Amino acid sequence: MSLGAVYFTVFLGGPLLMLLLTQRAATQMSFVLGVSIVAALMAAALFSERAPGLETLAMLWLAWVGTVALCVRVVMRRVETTRGLALTKAVGAMACVIPWIGLAAADWMTG
Repeated sequence: MSLGAVYFTVFLGGPLLMLLLTQRAATQMSFVLGVSIVAALMAAALFSERAPGLETLAMLWLAWVGTVALCVRVVMRRVETTRGLALTKAVGAMACVIPWIGLAAADWMTG
């Protein structure tokens, strides 16, 4: 996969996916479904038969985006102002790329 495709997927696709997952009001059923999907992605990534590779990294990243979306939805239930909701979503969108910044920094440091 080219560097441009990875950049597009991570830095645009992740925040857009998180914003898509937080569009509707949080219900108990949607929260349980979200937790189940995150747990399934984590289990699939950790117990995959093959050696860790791009697929495992993608599953862990999708689980991270799902976790961020769940946290944003929980905070959104407490926030009552429009500005607060927008700020919560903005912080959540920025949090989606944190693992990749750390991965790039580790790669840069090891040369």
